Amino acid sequence: MFKLNPNSENSNMKISVLKIFLNGTLLALIISVPAIISTVLFHYVIKTNLIITISAGIITLFVAMGFGYKISKRLSM
Repeated sequence: MFKLNPNSENSNMKISVLKIFLNGTLLALIISVPAIISTVLFHYVIKTNLIITISAGIITLFVAMGFGYKISKRLSM
């Protein structure tokens, strides 16, 4: 168990290592899966140019990172 902030008023709040690992895994899936799906979709299904495929994957990755940042704030509470 880890204390979130030992100097805060709620120093009794503790977080387990399992919760940290589960939240990290969930965030990794939220960030990586949409980028992988969009890259595979563009390359194998739509059969676009490689530059367009890479660009779509990178754009999807950054959008997913934005959503992951918002979700990480909610998971940390």
